[in-house]
Amino acid sequence: MKMSLTLKINLVLIPATLVLVALAFFFVRNIASRTAFEETEQTARLIMSAAQATFDYTVEQVKPSLEAKYDFLVQSVSSYAATETIGRMQQQFHDYRYHVAALNPTNKRDQADPWETWAIQTLARDPTSAEYVEVRNLPKGRFAFIAKPIRITNEACLACHSVPEAAPATMLDTYGRDNGFGWKLNEVVAVQVVSVPVSVAQQRADGLLQSVMLMLIAAFVLMLLIVNAALYWVVGRRIGRLSRVADRVSHGDVDSESIKSRGNDEVAALEKAFERMRVSLSLAMKTLRSEKL
Repeated sequence: MKMSLTLKINLVLIPATLVLVALAFFFVRNIASRTAFEETEQTARLIMSAAQATFDYTVEQVKPSLEAKYDFLVQSVSSYAATETIGRMQQQFHDYRYHVAALNPTNKRDQADPWETWAIQTLARDPTSAEYVEVRNLPKGRFAFIAKPIRITNEACLACHSVPEAAPATMLDTYGRDNGFGWKLNEVVAVQVVSVPVSVAQQRADGLLQSVMLMLIAAFVLMLLIVNAALYWVVGRRIGRLSRVADRVSHGDVDSESIKSRGNDEVAALEKAFERMRVSLSLAMKTLRSEKL
């Protein structure tokens, strides 16, 4: 089966283009996925920073002011203040979660779940660790978790959490005597946990990936069209004319059509050489005819 030069070149260009598009897809997808995770992690850190700011503000300003008038108020507890503050945000962003989790909490709502328990134990084994980061696959999707340890570094904290007898009566009335005691200095008693869905950033990354790939495919298609047009005008059309004239010359019609060459490329050199050959054949044929006469 006869195959044109353009078709042969396309049989090379099209597979090569498909391979390049596939490689670009995997490369851009990896970048987009990494960017999505980094964005998710940054969002989690912002939430953690807001919670920590609430912690610090409560300890430094709210607690001293309230303790001057009251024996104990739950609003002076930094973990309670942070949970309540970030909880306002969770009412609007339901999949974003902040939780202060403890193995032996004073407030039972702060009881650690199995993963949080494992995070506390992991951070407790490494005193130099400032946080633990993990991406977990949950029924609702992939979530980025950041756990930050809460260590007892101030002996004043033990005044409420050493033994029930040392705790304020109002605290015992609120939470009872069975939980939140026996804490020790430099012990990791709890973690602040922030979880953020990866899907939000991943959807934006997927949209970006789709846009980039569509633009890339369009660019490759346009390139193929341009290459095919260039092949036709620069090579195919001129080679076709040479083939047509060569066929006539092969049948003895050496004077029917001359080849006009323009340019200095390889096809132009072929055209000039063929025209010289045609002229030579024409002269030779005329010479033979004159000798016969």
